[in-house]
Amino acid sequence: MSETAVQSVLDPLVARGFVARQPQGAEPATFRLTMTGVKRLKNHRGYSEARAVQEWRGQPREEPQVPEKEPLFTWTWAGETPPPRPGNPALEQALVEQLEHTALTQDELVRRTGAPANDVRAALDKLIAETFVARLEQDGVATEYELTEGGVGRLKLVREFAESPMTAMGKVLGAAATQAVQGRRQPVAKVRSRQRLSDSERAACSTTLAEQFGFGRIDITELQRRTDLLYAATTRRDLDAVFEGLPTPSLDQEPKGKPAPGWRSGAAGCTSIVSVFFGLMGLALISGHDDVDDVVFGLLLVGGAVVWNYLVWSWARRRVN
Repeated sequence: MSETAVQSVLDPLVARGFVARQPQGAEPATFRLTMTGVKRLKNHRGYSEARAVQEWRGQPREEPQVPEKEPLFTWTWAGETPPPRPGNPALEQALVEQLEHTALTQDELVRRTGAPANDVRAALDKLIAETFVARLEQDGVATEYELTEGGVGRLKLVREFAESPMTAMGKVLGAAATQAVQGRRQPVAKVRSRQRLSDSERAACSTTLAEQFGFGRIDITELQRRTDLLYAATTRRDLDAVFEGLPTPSLDQEPKGKPAPGWRSGAAGCTSIVSVFFGLMGLALISGHDDVDDVVFGLLLVGGAVVWNYLVWSWARRRVN
């Protein structure tokens, strides 16, 4: 390499601060790496302090371990059983479909699906662990596998998803939401059975007992016994013994008046649209202005829209006498 070519390479390095020239202005000049040049060289080579210590001590350098990729093809000797695949959803679905109508052995499943016995065994073990398939072991008979209720539900869901993905997804989300709500909320009947009796409810129950006595369903002795149980009862659950074998009175009072007319809901909807417009205007004033007056006015608009919606929908649902 000629001196001119070397100089053309060194001049940009000196200008960028990677190389320093010593002494300044003397001939022949010597060049050395600066700290900036050392850092650039380390970064370029993937240099590190640990690697420098290993090189200085003469220790063998540890090469980074690259994770082995799973081979696309596996080779096995003739007659050797291939290793099972880690997961095969298509095979699991095929096994579920084969077990839909009757229980089958593993050999029959291998013959029907055409999959290796090792893969079928692994897929069956996974389905059993997930409670989609049950193992039937009998003395002197080959072990059979049958579909559980969970497996039937899985098969039905997969078919619905194949026919209409949106409908199946809606059912799944709806079932999950229903289960979450039912897990947090107690049944209404259970809550009402714990409700304590009031004087008016005891009077209604006493009137019902007198009516049943008038119909001849109970005699005077039975009326007296049930009346004593009635006035000893504290909750609605205790009324089961009072009205055993008799019609139970309805203690839940129906709301008085007729349902609100339909035009009220329409009027409330129209006014709600207008109030939403004012609420958005208030939010714009709050977020887009720093003036205190604008922020206060925006808060008043948002609060007024909320209060107006509450009042107008309460009026729309109010029953008419």
